[in-house]
Amino acid sequence: MDATLLQQKDRLTSFVLLLPLGFLLLGTAIRFLAFRYQVPDEPFIRYFDELCRWDCDWYVLMAEGGYHQFPTPNRSNAANWAFFPLYPMLVGIIAKLIPLPTVVVGSLVSLCVAYAATVLAWPLLGRDRKAYALYATFILSGPVSFYFTTFFTEVMFVLLTTMVFRTLGNKDYLAASGFAALLSATRIVGVFVAISIGMQALVDYRRTHGTWRGVVWGILSQHKLVLAIFVAPLGLFVYMAFLNYWVGDGLAFSHVQRAWGRQFDNPAIYLWRGLTNFPSEGFRLSPSQILALSACAGLALTGVLAWRRQWAAAILALLAIIVPLMAGLASMLRFMTGMAPLTITLMTLLARYNWLFILSMLVMLVGAWFTTLAWLGGNIALV
Repeated sequence: MDATLLQQKDRLTSFVLLLPLGFLLLGTAIRFLAFRYQVPDEPFIRYFDELCRWDCDWYVLMAEGGYHQFPTPNRSNAANWAFFPLYPMLVGIIAKLIPLPTVVVGSLVSLCVAYAATVLAWPLLGRDRKAYALYATFILSGPVSFYFTTFFTEVMFVLLTTMVFRTLGNKDYLAASGFAALLSATRIVGVFVAISIGMQALVDYRRTHGTWRGVVWGILSQHKLVLAIFVAPLGLFVYMAFLNYWVGDGLAFSHVQRAWGRQFDNPAIYLWRGLTNFPSEGFRLSPSQILALSACAGLALTGVLAWRRQWAAAILALLAIIVPLMAGLASMLRFMTGMAPLTITLMTLLARYNWLFILSMLVMLVGAWFTTLAWLGGNIALV
């Protein structure tokens, strides 16, 4: 009996480790074939440069030269202060150790991080094999897998968010805060994980004691939890301190958004404008409509998280949607696909029925071809 259980455990471990590896190879093949189809005369090494678009160019410059003290020349008064430091700094360090172009190193590191993020998400997917297969497909070979396999911060955001919620599931608030601190140095919305940690602590207290009585003292008496709340946003605070020293403005990451023409307004107004921005001709959705629908899908999945009483994940997802939406619809599709709680929830829903599972996987694999071509073609809905 013990030998049988051991064999089953070994097979499960092999499944968890090898399945994402297969989708990583498959996704790489799909993206490379799309590159070769789009630009048949380019040499192989150009594959990495062609997939490195939009913000990826900024990250390469940051990894190679760090932060500028003044707006970047020929960039419309934009500056790389808008981009948070953790991932470009990590790739920059590795690029100094490996004799390869920075964009190649960034892509290879992203592939490794994407693989790790997929494997570590196994418990969060309820150890459901079908949901896990769909998640591996989505991250490594799905329609927007280029976000996670090129030099973009989304893949690090997914990995760290996954680790936050894994450690929160074990009530290890201090470890969660350590990952949260790194998360807040990856993207601005990562700072909201501090609220998620506090929310999870409240939920855990209610489950343990069966009442809200004494909750304030019960929370404050947990010294590690109190410390965790203060540790979680440290990544942001350290970056602000650096900006204050380097350019004289601790909020430069926010103020420089003007260079991209972003203005703060009611998120509902941006959402309505996007949904009603119909194309002048044809029946395809406009880029604004795609971005607005992405935000709507994110809000719907946030509702599912709340319905499942996953309050810590729900509050992070809600804030990570509303706050960027206050500055417009730009990058909303990328932001939504990079929110691990949302994509994990979606995969668990799609895995409920066999027919839906098979259809979803086929759609994602076929969609990877067309969206990669759109990415290479500069479709602004994918920015």
